[in-house]
Amino acid sequence: MRDKMLDHLYHRSRVDAQITGNICLVAIVGVLALTLGEQFEPFRYGANWFEPVRLVWVETMADSDVRNTANQTGRGTWVLEQTLHVAGNFPPAQNRGPLFVRVIRPVSLSVVLVIGTLAIAYFIYASARRQTRLMNAVFANDSDMPYQRRWEEIRVTFWALDVTLAFILFFLLM
Repeated sequence: MRDKMLDHLYHRSRVDAQITGNICLVAIVGVLALTLGEQFEPFRYGANWFEPVRLVWVETMADSDVRNTANQTGRGTWVLEQTLHVAGNFPPAQNRGPLFVRVIRPVSLSVVLVIGTLAIAYFIYASARRQTRLMNAVFANDSDMPYQRRWEEIRVTFWALDVTLAFILFFLLM
């Protein structure tokens, strides 16, 4: 009985560790989305598959124009640096302040990030499913079973975390 109980507790601790690992994965991707989210915009016009793209902030309205149009919210826009070089307007002549440049990572890096994150999440899910089956198989034929968690109850936790992960990845790429 003692060996069975230790085996059961081992598998149960592994399931708990995998739930914690999935929570950590969601947290890490969330922190990445908040800190590096502006660098991953694969759907932006001009984003390249294998090369980073530089964007330059271009002021589009003078201060007097802003005072005259109260419903205008923006004072500028991000423009591809390559477009400004072709137009012969780099650095932008209408900018009064310092030059702000932002880098957009290649689309291929965004694809690798999403596929890698989803692969890790699926690996954790499959490992937890296996550990749950092993945990429940230890006392499968005994009448004096300890507390058992069914896979259906544990699966809901992983689905909720994976849906959260999908939303974070969506906002990371927008």
